[in-house]
Amino acid sequence: MNLSKISLEFELNLTEIRKLNNMYFRRLCKEKVTFFLILILFYIIFFNFFTLKTEDDLIEWELQNLVLIILFITFYCFSVNAICNVILELISKLVLYTDFIGKYKLNFAASNIYVQAPLGTFTYKWCQIEKAVLTKDFFFLYIKDDSHIISISNHTSDGRNMKELITFVESNRVNIIKV
Repeated sequence: MNLSKISLEFELNLTEIRKLNNMYFRRLCKEKVTFFLILILFYIIFFNFFTLKTEDDLIEWELQNLVLIILFITFYCFSVNAICNVILELISKLVLYTDFIGKYKLNFAASNIYVQAPLGTFTYKWCQIEKAVLTKDFFFLYIKDDSHIISISNHTSDGRNMKELITFVESNRVNIIKV
């Protein structure tokens, strides 16, 4: 086997999916909700701008938008976390269905690591891995750029080739700390 080339795909189990949702997708969900709310805000502001008829309306429009932006920021601060919690709660209920579980995967290629899920995909290069830790139950890959941790269970029945992954990481990428 050529250790400089690797192509592995692991489907995640429930424990790994829950860890992944808490770490990665809470932030991703918050970003998507924020983008959607800002898009609505800009739509309202520009829609109101095109209804202006006189210059006096411009001052009134500016004041209305100032109040609207202040209300938006207040609403945003109190609601974005609640909206994200509701979305993640729905996803945690959907995770119980086997069709949904199969959409969570880790792909390991020679140059990249892909974390795939229904909410989005994260791609990391192997050079972003700061350290790797192997314990009795899990194999952890620490990512230095955004402080995320990829955790892979060592005890699964889905035929994961953990030895190949560990050998690849140890011989080509990072020294593995064994605990």
